[in-house]
Amino acid sequence: MKNKCYIAVLLCLALLFAACAPKEKPTPEVARPAKEGRALFEDAEQKFRQSRYSEAQALYSKYAENYPDTDLTPAAVLKLGIIRSEREEFEKARRLYQKVISEYPDTSYAQKARVKILASYVNQGKFRTAADWRSRMDTERLGPGMRLRADLLAGDAYMALEQYERAYQFFTAAYRAAQRDQRKEFADRLLAAIANLEPAYIESELDSLEGKPPSGFLMFQQGLNLMSEHRIGDALSVLKKFRRRFAEHPLAEEAKKQIVALTSEAFFEGHTLGCVLPLSGKYRVFGHKALRGIELALAAASRQINPEPPFKILVRDSESDPETARKAVEELADKKVAAIVGPIEAAPEAASAAQKIGVPIITLTQKAGIAERGDYVFRNFLTPNMQVSAIVDYTTGRLGIRRFAVLYPDEAYGRIFLHRFWDRLIENNARLVGAESYNPAHTDFSEPIKKLVGLYYELPEDLKPKTMTLDELKSLSETLEVYGGLLFSSGPFPDQIKKKSEPFDFGLAEKEESEEEPEPIVDFDALLIPDAPDGAGLIIPQLRYYDINDIYLLGTNLWHSQKLIDTASHQINKAIVPEGFYADSSRKPVREFVTSFKNVYGYKPGFIEAVSFDSAMIICRQISRKSISTRPALRQSFVEMPPFEGVTGQTRFLDTGEAEKSIYLLEATGRGFSEITN
Repeated sequence: MKNKCYIAVLLCLALLFAACAPKEKPTPEVARPAKEGRALFEDAEQKFRQSRYSEAQALYSKYAENYPDTDLTPAAVLKLGIIRSEREEFEKARRLYQKVISEYPDTSYAQKARVKILASYVNQGKFRTAADWRSRMDTERLGPGMRLRADLLAGDAYMALEQYERAYQFFTAAYRAAQRDQRKEFADRLLAAIANLEPAYIESELDSLEGKPPSGFLMFQQGLNLMSEHRIGDALSVLKKFRRRFAEHPLAEEAKKQIVALTSEAFFEGHTLGCVLPLSGKYRVFGHKALRGIELALAAASRQINPEPPFKILVRDSESDPETARKAVEELADKKVAAIVGPIEAAPEAASAAQKIGVPIITLTQKAGIAERGDYVFRNFLTPNMQVSAIVDYTTGRLGIRRFAVLYPDEAYGRIFLHRFWDRLIENNARLVGAESYNPAHTDFSEPIKKLVGLYYELPEDLKPKTMTLDELKSLSETLEVYGGLLFSSGPFPDQIKKKSEPFDFGLAEKEESEEEPEPIVDFDALLIPDAPDGAGLIIPQLRYYDINDIYLLGTNLWHSQKLIDTASHQINKAIVPEGFYADSSRKPVREFVTSFKNVYGYKPGFIEAVSFDSAMIICRQISRKSISTRPALRQSFVEMPPFEGVTGQTRFLDTGEAEKSIYLLEATGRGFSEITN
């Protein structure tokens, strides 16, 4: 729609320009009209200038009819065509223009008629036809003014066709041919075409032009393109070069404004981190945990890196409120922080603000879609995808399991894990052979468990043992003979068969009564239960009750709780739990972190403290590099950095802003948890 509006405006300008341009003197090949004929023509011209087209049309027609062979006859016919075009009667207008071309080919009016035909196609929206007409025009027969107008119209047609390179070529030709005072009018068209060119084409043009017009426009656009890609350092370099080479260019002042804005926004001061955390409000417990991890990270980074200037931290309280978090991000950006850690609860609002400003932010949240808010937004947190990937990769890869089942609470958390687990199984060429949901408010899970292992539904009637009447037995005699000889070789039927309606059960009834309860059909080797420890702790003993024993139990990080051990106790066996942080890990970075944290704060850290520590350490490592002095460069370094060996495992950021982590796997038994190591 924008493109169409652009074309409409430019076409109006083109037609106005063409109509108001100075008249070129006709070549006097024919007789001049009589005095009364010239008066008639002048009267028609006056009406035309006053836009009294009906009166002008009548007068021009009368002149062309009464004076068919004068030097003003082609002018009259041309004006009749212009009047038709004004009325959008384009076909009739083109017939009149063609008459001028065919009957007066060597006059300046024929040149005008050729350009008028081109304009009529553009005005009619027949852009492909207009482009074809321009390609067939004999430019040698056009004067400089007519050629300029033709190039502008052709450029408009190619813009509408979204063939921007061709539009650029025609607008460039017109711009070069225009007088200096006309170029400002044509510059907008040229800029519009350049704005749609591919960066590689712009670079190629700059190389070939060697400073000739329109190199200035191209270089300015190159700077804008780099800005849109958040390559602020490169954009500054190009715009400064533009200012040096094209100091008198119409866009020189605009380039100066962009340079000032970029310099102000892109560079951060010193080695300062910003933090937006809920230090008050209902999430304050988590905010203070995160702040302790960040403070410890700055102390550790300062010892390891010893930067100059030293690392600093600016902390803002989000107050557990989204709007406060947004304002805090804006305030920290104004303070020239390099990047921001947090928040936890108001991540969507803070992330949107950071993206708008262009300051990298590492959020600490599990909320979906955070990283999708822009390329300055990152997330470093334990997500369902990470947990599912870890347990599926381990069970299919290390344990060789191929058949899985899911018993899940019928709520958002359970459904998310079901679908992500299923998708990951497909990726790993494994099968989901069963899935049953349950009401998370219940404590009796026998119904979904029995459904999962084939104990819930009664045996179909056609599979149950059955008795037979005498008539039914007789009707089956031929079949019985085929499968095992005649049931009765001679003599009458047994004495117990007295009536047709009496059943004949072959002793199956007694057998049915003596049969034991059916055994469960456990056709899977691992069962995922994505629930909290309270629910999972109740389900596990009930699985054992139904003889579902020799399988792996798979949980989520919620299982990593003493509640699970207390509830299920000795019933827990072969249970695998994913976790984002394990304070009792044997890994050296974890041992050092836990020791330092306990010495400072007096308790063993958890996941929030650990992931905040890692996030701050990542930022400190990157901003201490001498090659990084702008926020865009810092953002890019997050994506390009090698995997970071942190206390929450190995972490790297994808192009999407999501963290890819090698998380912990724990084995749960009745005695507690232990780390599964490779």
